[in-house]
Amino acid sequence: MGLHILAAAPPIGNYLNGLKAIPVILLLLAWARALSWVDKDALASRMNREMINSALMGGFILGFALFIFLPNFFIAFAAMLAVVGVEALIYLQMRKAAVGLGDLKGDFKIWIKSFGGKPKEVQEIAGAVQIVGANGSLLPAPRANTPEAESYNGIQSMLTDPMINNAEVIDISPSEAGLTVRYTVDGVSYTGSSINKTVGSAAIAYLKAAAGLDLGEIRKPQKGTLKLNVNSKRREMQLETKGSTAGEYARLTADPKKRHDFNTETIGFAPDQLDKIREMIKSGGGVTLLTAPRGQGLTALSYAMLRGHDAFLQNIVSIERDAEQDLEGITQNKLARGATAEEEAKLAGWIVSQQPDVVLISKPESPAGLADLIRYSKEGKRVYVSFNANNTVEALWTWCRLVGDSKLAVSQLQMIINGRTLRKLCNACKQGYSPDPETLRKLNMDASKVDKLYQARKEPVRDPKGNPIKCEFCNDLRYKGRTGMFEIMMVDDAVKQIAANGMTPEQNAVPMKTAFRKQRGKYLQEVGLGMVEAGDTSVQEVLRVLKPRDESGGGGGGGGAAQVTPSAPRRPKAPAQA
Repeated sequence: MGLHILAAAPPIGNYLNGLKAIPVILLLLAWARALSWVDKDALASRMNREMINSALMGGFILGFALFIFLPNFFIAFAAMLAVVGVEALIYLQMRKAAVGLGDLKGDFKIWIKSFGGKPKEVQEIAGAVQIVGANGSLLPAPRANTPEAESYNGIQSMLTDPMINNAEVIDISPSEAGLTVRYTVDGVSYTGSSINKTVGSAAIAYLKAAAGLDLGEIRKPQKGTLKLNVNSKRREMQLETKGSTAGEYARLTADPKKRHDFNTETIGFAPDQLDKIREMIKSGGGVTLLTAPRGQGLTALSYAMLRGHDAFLQNIVSIERDAEQDLEGITQNKLARGATAEEEAKLAGWIVSQQPDVVLISKPESPAGLADLIRYSKEGKRVYVSFNANNTVEALWTWCRLVGDSKLAVSQLQMIINGRTLRKLCNACKQGYSPDPETLRKLNMDASKVDKLYQARKEPVRDPKGNPIKCEFCNDLRYKGRTGMFEIMMVDDAVKQIAANGMTPEQNAVPMKTAFRKQRGKYLQEVGLGMVEAGDTSVQEVLRVLKPRDESGGGGGGGGAAQVTPSAPRRPKAPAQA
């Protein structure tokens, strides 16, 4: 009798009815998995884990209760789904404020894969570098005590730290002691491990085999690609090898097709600078100079400016020496290494005859070719010229020397852009401090408006018990990610007149500064310090990238990355502050 009454009673909320239970179960499974991920992520993000867990669990209970007691299935399910969505949005907003959201794309892919699918044929090894086969599956590690095992272990010694730290470039160089590893993260170079020559050479051969290169050729340059996996992150690597008297050298470049995937919106221009650039692009003809010190993002700036134009509506071409990336929709004319100025001028003349809408010439050497392009820009065509310079004023005088005629050089010149790339502080572990008023005065910062700045932390992150722990967002490098900062000079009549006078930069320093200030232009240091005030980077980082190369040993604005030696065999310490 009792069972008969229960069977006749209508189900609460009308949800226990056939296939309707399936979406509910799937949602609950996904919700439970998400709560598990949030628990770990909140701890790594140094957020209030207990409070977040309590709030999310409360939402979990509320959502399920609404589903149980609301009378209509669709209304009940929508209510539960709404609770899930609100919880997700609130947590993402909190995380964005704490550490940002840039790293979640890879985590989301891993999370989706964790629901099932085909089991991996080869078990992933946490913290190890594994080769990805042509079919996308992991290749097995060689068995112990085999010749291949020594090569595999050499790869682990050389590549584990660089790969875990998301290195952009890994250089393996022969030396008297064996092979030395240096790798670059966010434009800063770190010293990795050193291994004996026998093991190192075997490891390079192993990588060459994976990239499909000729193992018997150790002198001539070779280039190929392979994929590596570490901690569920797969990266395409371009492998370049070449021989030397000391032995074989190898360079691994991560994600070569994406290295310079910036446009004018994403490369780092300030809003007022972006407005000027958009206006310049719309204006049509004229010459714009794109400049930066060596190793400070000149290629990225050049490609970003080309992407500011519509490749579907405009014919865009480039003249490049050693083009670093293939650009979609853009015709790249690649000069052979060692091409003469005459060959460059001939190519420039031919390109002008094809009547493109936009032309970029990189690191030009031919005055005749530049003269053709300047005259061509009078026809309403945009010409970009990129080369190395430390600031906009130096770029102007370098341009005049390249052309050989100051009046011709500035006749169609509209804008000069000079840039740097600098690292952003890790949002998860950056350290706030109250700046000294005297220091602020020296930096031309208003002490009445600046009460707090941030810097890279000097002590390790510690857990609630005081034990040092690794920051999972920057891998204890203190910085994570890079952005650009730029100085823009508009070439108005006053600037043209100063340049046409032909005097030295030192003689024209005062009038050029006056002309620049009339434009309300901001120098690189002022732009950088604005980023410091916003909490994006540190004073030390701005000074590092602005320091002339001869003063910084290759780590400043004039060129290569700063050299850093690790404090432990497998964990690099933070770069020395300027």
